[in-house]
Amino acid sequence: MNYGFIGFGNLAKAVYQGLKSVNNIQFAYFARSKKEVDIPFFDNMEELVSFADVIWLTVKPQDIKGILERLQPLNLEGKLIVSPVAGKSIASIEDYLGKELPVVRIMPNLAIAYQKSVTAFATNQPQNPATENIFEILTKLGKAVKLDEKGFDLFTSVFGSGPAFILAFIQIFKDKMREFDLPGNVLDELLLGLTQGTTLYFTENQANYSIEELIRNITSKGGTTQAGLDHFRRHNIGKHFEGVLDAARNRSEEMSKN
Repeated sequence: MNYGFIGFGNLAKAVYQGLKSVNNIQFAYFARSKKEVDIPFFDNMEELVSFADVIWLTVKPQDIKGILERLQPLNLEGKLIVSPVAGKSIASIEDYLGKELPVVRIMPNLAIAYQKSVTAFATNQPQNPATENIFEILTKLGKAVKLDEKGFDLFTSVFGSGPAFILAFIQIFKDKMREFDLPGNVLDELLLGLTQGTTLYFTENQANYSIEELIRNITSKGGTTQAGLDHFRRHNIGKHFEGVLDAARNRSEEMSKN
């Protein structure tokens, strides 16, 4: 199979990084300018379309309309479209390219580069072996789930934007830890150890314990963890953080309408 990327920003690079070890896939890309990457570059979209069996729309949401307009007059027979563009439905792609063309909408995150993405999948042709093949490929890049499109806005806020939100929370820890007067790289290493250890603790125990039970296992009555959790709950910090997810979901919904 030949995979062609339209646009080659951070997400396309992450997808390529994750996929390049998968057998029998050849890659190329079309972009405004040539990038420092060891795959063929086309400066003409028609040449990219001619090359590709699977066309990845790895562009920013504000650019997708112009890309679809440029694809519209081209011969797309036998092609498959994959779109990870946030807030853009399959129907919005069909409006330009027609309902006969197989379209897969996905929502991965940048961990796809390390084959650790959590990715949502939807398609207008669920019985088509070609779209099912894309789903199978995604399962090699982390966890993939088939999801009704109406769930994509929330999925985007949790799993697409989630890594940035988690890193923002880690940044709060780092800012507080500056009281130690340690170099920034040392703080990063300490926080990496914290997050890796916590993830391992969750991984090893999630089959037998709920998250609430795992928190209780760490918490001693009347101790430091209890004091922090009491403050967390008393000030409804969890509800405030839900507002972050709601804001991201609302923006995804707005983008869909526009």
